[in-house]
Amino acid sequence: MVELAIPGDNIDQRVDDSTVFGPGIYQVPLGRPLPSKAGIIQSSTKRGHQVLYVDSNSKRYIPAVKDHVIGVISGKHSEGYRVTLQDHSPPIRLGQFAFENATKKNRPNLNIGTLVYGRVVAAEKDIEGEMECFDATTGKAAGFGELKGGYVFEVSLAYARELLFKNPRILSAIGESVSYEIAIGVNGKIWIDAPDNKTILKVAQCIQASQDIPTSQVDDHVTKYLSGKN
Repeated sequence: MVELAIPGDNIDQRVDDSTVFGPGIYQVPLGRPLPSKAGIIQSSTKRGHQVLYVDSNSKRYIPAVKDHVIGVISGKHSEGYRVTLQDHSPPIRLGQFAFENATKKNRPNLNIGTLVYGRVVAAEKDIEGEMECFDATTGKAAGFGELKGGYVFEVSLAYARELLFKNPRILSAIGESVSYEIAIGVNGKIWIDAPDNKTILKVAQCIQASQDIPTSQVDDHVTKYLSGKN
């Protein structure tokens, strides 16, 4: 059953104490979760927790707290950096200490144009957003931080959410054939790294072309792309 949501709808019946909220759902401290945009409510399971988010056809990414994002350092200032998450969108802040083990004597010195992977931690209307590149609950990088080398490309926001939250067959099928690293941002950016440039390009093309491939055809699709027979 398809469940439509509009901003302000009551979704309490879909929520328990372990629920993680993804894009399109906003929750103030001690308040109830509310859809922040219109779309279809989607639910998936990730690391043993229910993930609830609103899926829509929007082409413009609007930052939301806890979103995993890939951005480009577009400015530097005395307290850190500004990061652009999508073309023609306002940048968000990235503090100089928002990294694993960062101190005054040990902090990254990132150049403009550097790719970073992190999580949105502040996204209030009319106030500059903020992200961090470590897991604040553990103090560890947890996969966040500077993305060195590799290749970044863009997909639709809906497809990025599917890859991140639903863990479709395409990602594991590629991993069974080649060794690769991947970072997925719900802002529609995907970063790929692999042992050589040829493999990086094939994996990226395979993922881009798989959006409308039925699950039953994924393995054949991956084989064709990675063998160069597509």
